Amino acid sequence: MSAVVPGQRIARQVVRQQGRHLLRQPDDANAHIARLQATLELAGAEPAQGALADLFSCFGAQHETLKRAALQLARARLSAHAARWFDAQAAQGALPAINPLATRWSVLAHPCADISTRARRCSVDDSRLLAEQAVLAFERGDPSAQNEFLHHCVTCHDNLAFMLARRALLKTGISLPDDWAAVSLQLEQPREFT
Repeated sequence: MSAVVPGQRIARQVVRQQGRHLLRQPDDANAHIARLQATLELAGAEPAQGALADLFSCFGAQHETLKRAALQLARARLSAHAARWFDAQAAQGALPAINPLATRWSVLAHPCADISTRARRCSVDDSRLLAEQAVLAFERGDPSAQNEFLHHCVTCHDNLAFMLARRALLKTGISLPDDWAAVSLQLEQPREFT
């Protein structure tokens, strides 16, 4: 993963500080907003979505204005489907503590188990970053990094990262080694859970 830049380091500190405060006082709207604003200083959608899920899990229909204001702050950072889900929940009661909108950045809400294997193990942001790194590793001719990427894809069932990297590489006109085809076939197989 990439190094944390100084501005993001401060934002991470605020996110952690406000998260600890919210564990003690989950109904502190100002702390929720401060935490959400700090997550917007971080890269990717997952931190903001996690903070927003915490806010939506603490406030009900009578706090629709607060929830809509928070959603408006984060909307540009969220995926379209997450923004729609939050929008649909704004006038509703508080989200349950376990819900599909929570992320690993949530401190009060928890992700539910009925989300995809990939989503439980890594975020969309992580998948995109890993795909970019895999393309660079392929361009550098780094077989070790390529193998680590393919291992990640199989282990975490990260179809998204694999598809993004594969598509980017095929656009360049190169042919991929046989191990990429083997991983593609493996990712197409249904997962068995024990």
